Amino acid sequence: MTEVQSNDMPSTINENLFTMFDDSKILEQEELCYELANQYSATLTSLDQESLDQTLLNSLFNSTNPQPLVLYIHNDQSIATQIFNETVLWSESVGTYLTAQFVLWSWNLTKENYHELLTTVVTHVGEEVGAVIDSSLIETYPLLICLIFDRGVIKVESIIQGTMSESEAFSLLIETRDAFDSRFDLPDTTGLSLTTISTENWSVPASVLTKVNTESGEFRRVAADFDDGASSIVEIHRIDNTVWLMQYLNQKKMIDNRIGDDATEKLLFHGCPYASAEQILNNGFDHLRIGRNGTYYGHGFYFSASRIVSDRYALPDPLTNEKRILMCRVLIGRSCQGNPTMRTCPSNYDSTTGESNIHIVYSNRHVLPEYLITYK
Repeated sequence: MTEVQSNDMPSTINENLFTMFDDSKILEQEELCYELANQYSATLTSLDQESLDQTLLNSLFNSTNPQPLVLYIHNDQSIATQIFNETVLWSESVGTYLTAQFVLWSWNLTKENYHELLTTVVTHVGEEVGAVIDSSLIETYPLLICLIFDRGVIKVESIIQGTMSESEAFSLLIETRDAFDSRFDLPDTTGLSLTTISTENWSVPASVLTKVNTESGEFRRVAADFDDGASSIVEIHRIDNTVWLMQYLNQKKMIDNRIGDDATEKLLFHGCPYASAEQILNNGFDHLRIGRNGTYYGHGFYFSASRIVSDRYALPDPLTNEKRILMCRVLIGRSCQGNPTMRTCPSNYDSTTGESNIHIVYSNRHVLPEYLITYK
C-alpha cells in the first residue's frame, strides 16, 4: 500500500466542514440527510456508487463509452454542502451536464475517514489528486475534482470549489469535457474483469492479449530483444492493461521525481511455469508464490536481463513442450544488494539485486508486462 503523508486536519474543522449539532437538531438533520440521499439518486443519475477502482472502469477506462470522472468530496452534514448542492450541483445547467457528460463518484468525508480517503485516492488515481485534497482549505469544501486520462496518466483537469457560482462551475465542467474529448486514444480495455491483490491494496483488470504479426517490425524487434532472432519463437502477444499501465506510470513518476532522473526502468524477462503466465496477466504477480524458487536476494518478484537465466524457470507445457516468458518494463530505480532476510527494500531504495543481471522488486506497481513470448 502506498504510504500517504498528509497534514493534520485543522482544528477549526468542527466549525466548518463537519458541523456538529445539538440534540434538538438531530431529528431535523436526519430528515435533511434523507432528502439529500433522494436528491442524489434522482438528480444526478451519473452518480456511481461502486468502489473507486470499479468506477475507473466505468468512466475513464470504459471501453465502449469512456467518460471523464468527477470526485465529489463533501460532508453531508455540512451547511456548506447543503448550500452548494442547492445552488450549484442540483442546478439545471450543472446537474444536467454532469449527468450527460461525466461519471460522478462521491465520498462523504468525515474526520474519521479522512486518511482512508487519501489512501484510496493515492492508490487508485495518484498522488496529484491526493495532494489536491490534502492541501485544500476547509473553507473551499465541498470539492468537485475533475479527472481525465491522457497519455497514460490520470490528470486533474479542473477543481470546482464549494465557494464557486453555478456559472463558474459550469464553465469548468465544459473545459474539462473539451480536454477529455481532445485526449489521445485510450488503449483497448475490452473484456476487463476486476480482481484484487489484497496484500498490496492493489486492483488490476485482466490483461488483453493481441497476437503480433510474425511479418511485422514489432515482431522482429521483440524477437531480437529475446534471442537475437525468431527461430525458437512460436508466437508473441502484446499485453494491454490500462489500469496496470496507469499505476506503473504513477509509480515511475514518483521514483523519477525522487531520484531526479527518468532512467529508472529496465526491460527485463520473467520466466515462470507455462500456466502461471496467464495467472499473472489476469491477477498480477502473486505474493503467495514468493520463495518457491528461492529468496537469495530478497522476498520479491525476480527478473533478469538475460533470457537464458529466465529460461531456467520457464517450465514447459507438458503437452506441447512450449515455454513462456514475460518481457516486462521494471522500475529498478535506486537498487541495493539483496539478501535472504529482505521482505521489502530498505528506505530510499526501490529494488534489490544480486548478480549483475538479476533484479528484484516487491510490488506489482514496479512492473509492467509488455509481451508474452511463447517459444520452444
